[in-house]
Amino acid sequence: MARNEIITGLDIGTTRICALVAETSSDAEIRIIGVGVCPSLGMRKGVVVDIEATTRAIEDAVSKATQQIDREIHSVYVGVTGEHIASLNSSARIAVTRPDREITQADVDRVVEASRVIVLPPDRQILHAIPRSYTIDGQNGIRQPVGMSGARLEVQTHIVHGASTFLQNVEKCVAQAGLDVADEVLEPLAAAEAVLLPAEKELGVCLVDIGGGTTDLAVFMNGEIHYSAVIPVAGDHVTNDIAFGLSVSRDEAESIKIEHGSAAFDLVDDSEVISVRQIGREDARRMRRRALAQIIEPRVQEIFQLVRDELMKADCAHLIPAGMVICGGGSQLQGCLETAHRATGLSVRVGTPQGISGPAGALDQPMYATAVGLVLYGAQMQRAGEEISTQRAAAGPRSVMDRMMHFIRGLLDF
Repeated sequence: MARNEIITGLDIGTTRICALVAETSSDAEIRIIGVGVCPSLGMRKGVVVDIEATTRAIEDAVSKATQQIDREIHSVYVGVTGEHIASLNSSARIAVTRPDREITQADVDRVVEASRVIVLPPDRQILHAIPRSYTIDGQNGIRQPVGMSGARLEVQTHIVHGASTFLQNVEKCVAQAGLDVADEVLEPLAAAEAVLLPAEKELGVCLVDIGGGTTDLAVFMNGEIHYSAVIPVAGDHVTNDIAFGLSVSRDEAESIKIEHGSAAFDLVDDSEVISVRQIGREDARRMRRRALAQIIEPRVQEIFQLVRDELMKADCAHLIPAGMVICGGGSQLQGCLETAHRATGLSVRVGTPQGISGPAGALDQPMYATAVGLVLYGAQMQRAGEEISTQRAAAGPRSVMDRMMHFIRGLLDF
């Protein structure tokens, strides 16, 4: 990559918006040089409910990040989620058209594009078409077919799609903030770039990102994504339960959750006491911390039971020997690890962002997994784009007759 190139990740969450600016060097090092975090006021369960409020929050976060650097930000990699997100696996097959049967990047592009030809309702649009593996003349499990020889090229692709209007609303907010969308990225896909180990992806692992409005999950096998889903129950539901159960404001409930919350009742000592400021009372009320844990634990159990149900539905609960990696703000609750293990029966660890340098400071916390992952994803896409450009340049221009024969053979794909 070009020296000192800028990449910006924009995590538009339900509770907070985070803008990360990274600088990439010629040796592919990624260094965070700007961070901007502010409350998210126009989002609910991962979708925009107030365009003006969301736009102002984006401007706020980006402004805070740009104050730390001497450059302008023009485009951002945007994380997207929401109950409207869905996924499926697709496949396609084409004929290799070169006389020498050598597979080129153009062939790979063509077969992936063919796998995107699926029947979707008119109000849906494809967000990602991620190749899982390739097959050449019946030989499967191929990851990089360029340069290999064969007559038929097949691909297995993971398709992620969402509601067009919801995705367009995110794009509109970013545009009104004066920025271009470099790409929209499914949030668990981004978070996976930051917290999963290559060995875990290879063996089989489930990533669970517990945000404010949604819990996102992605299953990886053989190094590639196998399944993804969005569950509309997350950290805000825990906050609402506390507010209702203790008769406190939402702000007070969020503060209590962060400072004293526990997702495992049996990990709290019976002697621990906390102070709670209830609505309509001037003096603080003292109560046992275990009572708070009794409110939180059932909701966290529900979240992981829904994760387990998704894994069962995808028939991959028994195919993830590396277990589960949890991240996001909700994963920082005391006892979350233990409750996740009890609910799913899987080994569980908390994932913290890796792969960046510079004055990251508090960015090593699980709540910043998506933001860091967006930067890493952007760097990966830029490297891939440069490699493809190099390959195409090396191939050289084709004659008019070559292009005509390529088109005719493409019509005969099978």
